[in-house]
Amino acid sequence: MGSLQDQLLQAGLTTSHKAKVAKSEKRKQQKKPKKGATSNPSDLQKHIQQTKLEQQKKAEELNQARQGELKQREQVARVKQILEHHNQDSIRGERTFNFTYENKVKELDVNEQTQKALSGGRLAICVLEGQFFVLEDEPARKVAEVDEKYIVFHVEPEDKGKDADDPYADFEVPDDLVW
Repeated sequence: MGSLQDQLLQAGLTTSHKAKVAKSEKRKQQKKPKKGATSNPSDLQKHIQQTKLEQQKKAEELNQARQGELKQREQVARVKQILEHHNQDSIRGERTFNFTYENKVKELDVNEQTQKALSGGRLAICVLEGQFFVLEDEPARKVAEVDEKYIVFHVEPEDKGKDADDPYADFEVPDDLVW
């Protein structure tokens, strides 16, 4: 038995001219490229490479974001360890030490010795998670190496050498004057 086309011709349901036209249309349809497909294989390779590059770029950006977040967590953990280990517990006293934090004046109750050490630069005030810590100069410098934002108050020790241009160099500030 022949094809469906032959059977239709024998039955008289179609003509040979219509059969030839249908055959040529079928051949043309098979030769047409599919929608979205490229006829040139090099175009396909370029598209694949471009897609891979975009994926790599996205992966690198994600990796950098994760690395930055991990570094931030490590910094906070390091600062927290330094602050908790070097915090001065014997600073509490009857005097009030005022300092600014986030454009607000904050108070810390300290003793006289701590007040002099803070104003002289031997101690520093640091903050982490809203809690204030009083550290000695060396650990405070370690915290500043990690990030300056943790240091709230730290006076740099001044050289005791007198300035030649200072008109008030001959006048001493009294020791009993408390700011």
